[in-house]
Amino acid sequence: MSARCSPVHGLAAALLLACPGCSDDTASSVSAGSTSSTTITTLTDGIDPGPTTTTTAAPTTTNDTTSDTDDDSTGAAPTFCAQLDISLVAHPGLDIYGPEPRAALAAFLADMVESTGARVRLLANAGTEVMLKTDCLLALGNAADDPVLVYGEGGVIDPEAPLALACLMDALDTYKGEFDVGDFMFSGLLFPVLELESWPAPGATGLALMLAKNDDQQDNMYAQPGLASEAYLRLVGEQDRRRVAVLTYGDLAGKLEIFGLAVSETSRHYERTKASLPAALADWTPIARKVCEDFDYEPPFEPLPPPGCKRVDILFAIDGSGSMDEEQAALRGTNNMAPVFAEFTNALLAELTDVEDFHVGVVSSQEEVTLLGTHTNFPEVPESPVTDCGLPPGQRWLVGPSPTLTEDFACIAATRSGTDEVTAYNTAEALHNPANAGFLRADSLVFAVLLTDEDTYDFNIARMVDIRARLLSAVGDDLDRLVVLGIAGGQGVFEAPETICEGPYGKAVPARRIASIVASLRERGRMQNICGGDLAASFKAVLGDVVSACLAYDPVP
Repeated sequence: MSARCSPVHGLAAALLLACPGCSDDTASSVSAGSTSSTTITTLTDGIDPGPTTTTTAAPTTTNDTTSDTDDDSTGAAPTFCAQLDISLVAHPGLDIYGPEPRAALAAFLADMVESTGARVRLLANAGTEVMLKTDCLLALGNAADDPVLVYGEGGVIDPEAPLALACLMDALDTYKGEFDVGDFMFSGLLFPVLELESWPAPGATGLALMLAKNDDQQDNMYAQPGLASEAYLRLVGEQDRRRVAVLTYGDLAGKLEIFGLAVSETSRHYERTKASLPAALADWTPIARKVCEDFDYEPPFEPLPPPGCKRVDILFAIDGSGSMDEEQAALRGTNNMAPVFAEFTNALLAELTDVEDFHVGVVSSQEEVTLLGTHTNFPEVPESPVTDCGLPPGQRWLVGPSPTLTEDFACIAATRSGTDEVTAYNTAEALHNPANAGFLRADSLVFAVLLTDEDTYDFNIARMVDIRARLLSAVGDDLDRLVVLGIAGGQGVFEAPETICEGPYGKAVPARRIASIVASLRERGRMQNICGGDLAASFKAVLGDVVSACLAYDPVP
């Protein structure tokens, strides 16, 4: 449905956008370098938000324009990206259409044009599968079916761009969809990418502003953070995280937040109950500028490699429901199957000759049971001398290398649990359970494996972003210390999501929630489709990731 703007309303808003200082309420918040009196959530590390903090001081990101690409020896100026394509996805019911937010958005776009010199384009859309249609860009010479606003290039803002932006904001404000209310945020971002040949431009740096009233509300088989982040990174960033970043904004918007974390470490999330949009934009503007500046950044050569890990702690979260018998048999090496776990640890030690030892623990998928198992068929079968796997008293994990490791692991890896699997939640909480103290060591590399033919059904217990935070807090918020492998039903891609699959071990459902959590760990997360081959192939595929992580790790005793 076309949305047309009012010329009178558009002109009035354009005057405000062109002159943000004309409003007493906007002068202090539209500048990236100004001190805002708005309480804002500070999420500056791009990896783990950690505890929520607030500040009334200056934005958390400084305006220091020194870049990693600056050459101190030659004084060479940094090289900026040539094209910056910015997607704006906004909920019509969000309180962002007044003068102050409009001025802040105009200031952000102006900064991108003037500070980078890039050709800056904007595509505005509501959260919908049907692209926003307006006549706002006809005056700029756009065809009726061309929704892309060129805001400026070469450091110069198109003089007609602020008026066009005001018209687009009017169209978003008054958007009325036939099938939605404009809160399908992932679709609003990705459908234009799939439908427009001109968006994004090849080689462009991509930024996305996803402004929700709450969170993405579509929640169908493809509107998932894991699928959406994979598609945005692939289709916009061409698999290069240096070239993409996302600002997400909402209320308890865990899906949007974990989407941004999965896209790149330069993405940021702001809760609208703690940060105004002007404050969020002011905080993120220097980061967005650096994304364009560092699009081709290569880290300097390190002549002295880190010492590498000396210890590895391996945690298995194993679905113990009845449909997992064949997968468990393959992992443990029972029923005449090769012991996949033993083959993996042997291969790992062959590659990492400096590793002194490793711990191996197993947690089930049973809700409210995060103890590492020491008895077979735990927790469904009560612990008893008959089910005892023979671990030393007080020790709930195996220590390897050991001549009996294969047999011992076969015993503890035989889990039995109900069908309400909380596999991801238990993975994180097992690393925090005081009863498991001693398993996780302060200087170890942690390798977590989630094995299931279902998704993780912990949405009533914790948000995905909270589970991610718990995983990271267990390793001191050091993503370099963690590798996570999810072996579960494949979810396909955004353009072609999968449903139930069938493989060597039977049927499996798409593990969309697990995949989203794993994707948010970026290079430290890997998903393998349990229907795509045998378990040995899955572990072989991730072996290089674990080896590389260990060799690059600098342990802190």
